[in-house]
Amino acid sequence: MNQTDSLILPGANLDVHAEVMLHHLHGAMDAGHSGRGLIEHLVETLPVKNIAIFNSDLLIDFRSHRPWLHFEKWHFSDLEMPEIRLDLLSDDNDTNFLVLHGPEPDAKWNSFVGAIMEIIKKLGVKKTVGITGMPAGVPHTRPTPVHMHGSRPDSLPMQPKMQGEMMIPAGMDQLLEYALGEAGIETSGIIAAVPYYLAEGDYPPAAAALMQAIVAQTGLALPVGDVEAAATVTLGQINQMVEQAPEAQTIVELLERNFDEAKPNAIIETEPEPLPTADELGARLEEFLERTDRLTKGFQLKNLDRDFGKNANSGLSSLRDTPYERRNIDKLRPRRGRHRRDVED
Repeated sequence: MNQTDSLILPGANLDVHAEVMLHHLHGAMDAGHSGRGLIEHLVETLPVKNIAIFNSDLLIDFRSHRPWLHFEKWHFSDLEMPEIRLDLLSDDNDTNFLVLHGPEPDAKWNSFVGAIMEIIKKLGVKKTVGITGMPAGVPHTRPTPVHMHGSRPDSLPMQPKMQGEMMIPAGMDQLLEYALGEAGIETSGIIAAVPYYLAEGDYPPAAAALMQAIVAQTGLALPVGDVEAAATVTLGQINQMVEQAPEAQTIVELLERNFDEAKPNAIIETEPEPLPTADELGARLEEFLERTDRLTKGFQLKNLDRDFGKNANSGLSSLRDTPYERRNIDKLRPRRGRHRRDVED
């Protein structure tokens, strides 16, 4: 395993077995922090043991992913380096599975893919699942749509038909899905559609939808209830804020009508029908938002909390004040991966 040995730090323990690997490497699209939030939740709540850490000096650009220093009492007391980690977790039935997470590599993509391929073959992985969120013209008042893709299209569940083709810039998760699939491993990706007006903040309903899809595809016993509870709290707070904003109500109602009436048979291209296309709907929304002059860069429901806090005694809490987002970290820090202490052997 020369290629692997050159990229992982000393002390790795690859003498384990797992048939499923979940992966999300942040840096590309992940609306609602859906994939990253789900991975963080699993690492923080299930028994976890780190089995490999990749060499950040070789893979990470520290100017893009700067280390974090904890500063207190006029001195630096702790250092947190950006890391790509491969962890071994156990589900509620004590079934082992792997989680690959951390920032996307900034360099040596081909070598990284080759190392992952060597590792999962050694560990007996039969199936990999990548997860992410995608902004979409869907309302938060409806179930989160989930789409799947993978190396074996015939094995995917029933979903809207995809017609035509497209070229997209690849993220590492997509590159892993392609390369591992070409090597004969069953690979798949799960995309949760996140309301575009909530895409920049945490959106637990999408994480819950992703977890349910993972359970259905892999048979793992995962803590779905915790994320669903956070989703319920978040949706309740969003609804309270929408009720106090006529502009938001209009947008949500329009998206609801389109969601309920449209029955598309394609993800990329749909058959001609009287309903507006995604571009037409987006154009109408943009025109409406320009008329309302809410924000020059588009209306964001997450800003309602700030706006109403100044002018109304609504008692609304922040969207981040949910069980899903309560973490013992400094509020000044942006979102990033945190890791529980590894389970002892």
